[in-house]
Amino acid sequence: MLTKLKNFLKDQNLDYFFLPNSDEFFSEYLPESEKRVQAITGFTGSNATVIFGQKKSYFFTDGRYTLQAKNQLDPNEFEIFNLAEKQPLTFIPNGSRVAFDPKLVNVNFVRSCAKAGLKTTLLNHETFSLIEPGLKQEKNIFSLPTKLTGADSLTKRTHILQGFEGDAILITKPENICWLLNIRAADVEFTPLLLAYAILFKNGEVDLFVNEQKNLELEKVNCVAPSCFDLRLAVLSKKIKKIQIDENSTNYWLYDLLQKNDFELTHKIDPIELAKSQKNSAEIFGAIKSHEIDGLAVTKFLFWLSKQNQDDQETNEISAAKKLLEFRKESPHFCYESFSAISGFSSNGAVIHYHSIEKTNKKISGNSLYLIDSGGQYLGEDFCGTTDITRTVAIGNPSEEMRENFTRVLKGHIALARAKFPRGTSGAQLDILAREHLWRAELNYDHGTGHGVGSFLSVHEGPCGISKRAQQELLPGMILSNEPGFYKEGEYGIRIENLMLVEKSEKENFLQFRTLTLAPLDPSLIDFKMLTRPEKKWLHNYHQEILEKFLNQLEKNALDWLKKICEIYNFGLEAKIQTKTTSSL
Repeated sequence: MLTKLKNFLKDQNLDYFFLPNSDEFFSEYLPESEKRVQAITGFTGSNATVIFGQKKSYFFTDGRYTLQAKNQLDPNEFEIFNLAEKQPLTFIPNGSRVAFDPKLVNVNFVRSCAKAGLKTTLLNHETFSLIEPGLKQEKNIFSLPTKLTGADSLTKRTHILQGFEGDAILITKPENICWLLNIRAADVEFTPLLLAYAILFKNGEVDLFVNEQKNLELEKVNCVAPSCFDLRLAVLSKKIKKIQIDENSTNYWLYDLLQKNDFELTHKIDPIELAKSQKNSAEIFGAIKSHEIDGLAVTKFLFWLSKQNQDDQETNEISAAKKLLEFRKESPHFCYESFSAISGFSSNGAVIHYHSIEKTNKKISGNSLYLIDSGGQYLGEDFCGTTDITRTVAIGNPSEEMRENFTRVLKGHIALARAKFPRGTSGAQLDILAREHLWRAELNYDHGTGHGVGSFLSVHEGPCGISKRAQQELLPGMILSNEPGFYKEGEYGIRIENLMLVEKSEKENFLQFRTLTLAPLDPSLIDFKMLTRPEKKWLHNYHQEILEKFLNQLEKNALDWLKKICEIYNFGLEAKIQTKTTSSL
């Protein structure tokens, strides 16, 4: 396939072909039909941009995937860059002839190409099909009742349209459409998304571009076949003029089509983004209940893993991830994972978004660290929610270096979890709390500290986050991850991740976090001498909450094991504990 692409460039007299790892909706997790980068390069991560040249190609990704890219790509063909250090367009020489599919890039990208002095060629989808991996399969759409969503769709539309002065809003983000209309589907693995476009009109009516759904009855929603999108815009152009778009999430094909129909375009951030991120009481209830179910499954798994260590049972990365999935499936409310589990032992744990395959699958034995990052999508009669959790476990006897670095990561995690901050504070201002103790040791991690999480939607949701680039003000109802880490290439990885809810603090105009995730941390990896009393108290209280939640849900052996862990944290609080060298998990 790569050879075919290079021949295409040569035949068309093109210098480069620009390919982001995305679909026309800029989804993070792609349906099989849209995994073009994987089909050509073999890279399985979610973030990538590739510049294919006639002789050599250039691969760009973020810090989560740089090691993975080195392991999966042909070094003779691809030169790999970290996006934090080098941007693709700054790399392409002025005057180069660059081709791309207009459905896979946004408006700002095309403008940037012009500013960089590049000669661009837009390839239609038929030409681009030469590297199309497969066919899209449509899945049934279903509605969520108001008791799960907290507000009916018409109420949400009224809220979004408050103060709106145009004629319509073009909605191009699938998760925003799902939230607005209280619908879900299964077009993407791990996320209950409907891949579609929609237009919200000023009178509250909606055009939803999907094929006929026999059981779908939505108030004031007109379903239009996606193949009729061009025709529908032509008809609308005779009735309305002002359409609002979000340039960041609108692909250039759509933008060009709107211009050809002479619409007056207003460029603003989709107002659904912020509204969706502030969970209402029903969504918060769903998140809490989902985390209780998920935490029980993870706690059972950690107990099971501790028995494997003690009994010297043969466990590997793949079998461990499958076992965790089995525990999650014990709940009738579990739908599926919220992403493919990251199950990495020893050096594989240092690959931030590692995905174990038979070729790389390590046996979990000896003396090192095991990292498991996973989550679930949950749907019940009165709740729904999305979870994401990471635990790092000692296997055998961890080194002092491992314990010290785990404790540094833990101190950062606790600092963020305990933070109280004034309204108006952004995630960028809080990011240092999670890194301070690593920085003191001249250590760091190459990923953000936290991301927003949806309500039975995407496990990665904007606009909120915790990183140096997260400028969005944190607001009550937002759910974010707290996941500092440390990764020693070729040796081990550490990450501690809980999800947190932003809520009001006791003092007026101040906010705080409430930890939602419920699963024990490995005390054998903690150097209690490095912890302050407030940090020890947080650990004690956190594990007491876990014990109280699961007291009547664990079988005796697992409950005794959890009680012993809580005793360790209780002793740690009283400064009576001595450093341990074997795992309690």
